[in-house]
Amino acid sequence: MQYLPLTPEDIKEMLSSIGVGSVDELKRVIPESVILNRELNLPSELSELGLRDHFDSLVSQNYNTSEIECFAGGTAFDHYVPSAVDHLSSLPELLTAYTPYQPELSQGTLTAIFEWQTALCNLTGHDVANASLYDGATSVCESARVACTQMRSNSIAISELVNPAYIDTLKSFARDIGFSVSIISADGDRTSKEALEKLANENACVIVQSPNCLGTIEDIEALNGVKGKSIFIQVIAEAVSLGLLKRPGDMGVDICCGEAQSFGMSLNFGGPYLGFVSSAKKFMRKLPGRIVGESVDRHGNRSLTLTLRPREQDIRREKATSNICTNNGNTMLRAIIYLALMGKMGLREVARQSCDKAHYLAETLRNKGVKVINEHPFFNEFAIELDNPTANLQELMLDRGYLIIKPDKIGHLIISATEKNTKPGIEGFVKTLQELIS
Repeated sequence: MQYLPLTPEDIKEMLSSIGVGSVDELKRVIPESVILNRELNLPSELSELGLRDHFDSLVSQNYNTSEIECFAGGTAFDHYVPSAVDHLSSLPELLTAYTPYQPELSQGTLTAIFEWQTALCNLTGHDVANASLYDGATSVCESARVACTQMRSNSIAISELVNPAYIDTLKSFARDIGFSVSIISADGDRTSKEALEKLANENACVIVQSPNCLGTIEDIEALNGVKGKSIFIQVIAEAVSLGLLKRPGDMGVDICCGEAQSFGMSLNFGGPYLGFVSSAKKFMRKLPGRIVGESVDRHGNRSLTLTLRPREQDIRREKATSNICTNNGNTMLRAIIYLALMGKMGLREVARQSCDKAHYLAETLRNKGVKVINEHPFFNEFAIELDNPTANLQELMLDRGYLIIKPDKIGHLIISATEKNTKPGIEGFVKTLQELIS
């Protein structure tokens, strides 16, 4: 009996050992006034076969990207996930997300974290990277906390072209701990250099996303040049861009944070995903999560250690810099398996195809008379302007086999492309969208 392991004989033996005649007798300690005294309004039990059929019928009501084409922009991208990622990350000896409380006995978990940190440093050009952040929004908040702690200031400036969900999360985070948040205005599809310069020295940090929420690649070096004394934080919402664009560390970025969902994770109805932070060495002791280091044991063998744990459960609370607790181990494991499978050339190819196909899509839309908002180079997503878009445009496109996000109130629609999108699929999407918006 897979779901009810106790047989009637087991129950009888257990009741007998405590001197009770039936399960109903156990209920006598419950006041009569709170007892329901009727059967629960639940369907009858199902066999295992019937239960599987029931859940299959529920699953069939969902859409998935093996049946429809995804052109939705935002912070979740429909990249191809090699089958080996699912298989290897599901091995019993690896399938855990839990905190390595006894690190000396958790060499496998520490190895995965160490490899992830190493890969992330290679991708971002920074000295150190951490593990165990929940998602991109969390990483932005924790990075801002690092900067405020370092600068002993409670003021944060963030570009209005950072993902809106990240900005909202940061505002909620800041409100509860007494931080103030200022918005850096945009100049078209890029963050205003002049607006950033005015706010720079007044804040512990300035936060800019590149590629930003419109998909445009910001001029990070120019913006970094006017940051003043503020710590410069770059947000990476599309991790695949690290395979093609210049590394943040090479552009003088102090802290890089963001979302690594694109590394081996499907859309998964919005989560769980994988936040990350990397930085220059001087911020190492203030990073959230945990950092794994390499050492040797007393026999001279290579040994990994949990070097830094800044959370309040592990050190004195007043010394803690983060409340990050459970290790985000399985999503991190998927990410490092994905990167190991793809290699440098594979990741660059995914990035190149995503970028090229997004530009082909944008050019095809322009040729059909659709206005593309982006004036500067973009990566794998861009924004278009719709005149009086149909209220249920998202549902209508979905009925025709294409997934998009909802246009905003002024008719802007963010569209993305990845290596999975094909030329016939792109042209079919453009034709369908044109029919509906005209």
